[in-house]
Amino acid sequence: MFVLSANGEMISTDYDDDSSVITFENAEDTEWRCQACGESLSEESDGYADESGSLVCDSYDPYEDPEIDDVQSAPDFREGPHHPQRVPLSWANGATIHTDPDEDSITVTISVGDPRGAFAFTVRRIPDDALDNGGRLIMHTPYPGEPLPHVELTTAHTGTYWVG
Repeated sequence: MFVLSANGEMISTDYDDDSSVITFENAEDTEWRCQACGESLSEESDGYADESGSLVCDSYDPYEDPEIDDVQSAPDFREGPHHPQRVPLSWANGATIHTDPDEDSITVTISVGDPRGAFAFTVRRIPDDALDNGGRLIMHTPYPGEPLPHVELTTAHTGTYWVG
C-alpha cells in the first residue's frame, strides 16, 4: 500500500496493483473576487465588473477604500467600484499524482495553462541490475527549451524558473 496526503489529509491508495492516480482540479471559475461583496469579477477596460456587468459594488464603503485619502471626495456607500483581489490558486487548472510500480516511479503533474497539458516532475528508481547507477533515484523536471513545453520557462537561476 502506498500512502499519500493532500492538504494534510491522508489518502489511501490500497489498490491491487499498487498503482494509483489522484487528480485535484481547481473548481474556481474566476481569477478575481471583490474584497467587499465577494462577487466573481471580470477585468474590463474601465474597471472590474461583476457577473451582471456592473462596475459598482453594493458593499462599497468609502471608509474601507485603501485608495481614498479624503472620504469627503469618495463615492458614497454602495456607489464605489469593486475592489478586486486574486482568487488563491486560480492560476492552476489542477494537479495529479501518479504512482507507477511498473516504472518504479512517481510523477506529479501541475497544469497552469492549457488544460490538455501540464508540467511533469518524475522521480524513478534505476533497476538494481542496471549496468550504471543501479538502485539510484533519478529526477526528471521541465526545463527551458524542451520540446512541446506546457508553458514557456525562463531560467531565474539554476533549478528555478519563471513560468510564462
